[in-house]
Amino acid sequence: MQTLKIDDNNNLVIANGSLVVIDGIEACAQDTKTRIGIVRGEDPYDTEKGVDFYNKMLGKMGGEDYIRSEIQKRINDSDEVLGITRMTMEHINNEINITADIATIYGGTTI
Repeated sequence: MQTLKIDDNNNLVIANGSLVVIDGIEACAQDTKTRIGIVRGEDPYDTEKGVDFYNKMLGKMGGEDYIRSEIQKRINDSDEVLGITRMTMEHINNEINITADIATIYGGTTI
């Protein structure tokens, strides 16, 4: 996989006047993080893609098990991801921080 590199603020990265292209494990990890962050309805090409943060994650159907399940689905929704080897969730100041070790066709990485 090749993709354009984005920074922590989801801005395209430019070096020497050109967009930076990444591939392999770096592209796979970035794609996986992006997939987790897509809100259902946000993608104009597929409005069913993404996580329903507003109605299900944060609404009546939420809960830690549900959140874990939805995040796992989004991580595994790639032909390049072979599986999740470890996933942790921690609550810090009303935020849920998720860390996952994933096996990809390029090797292992942490997101």
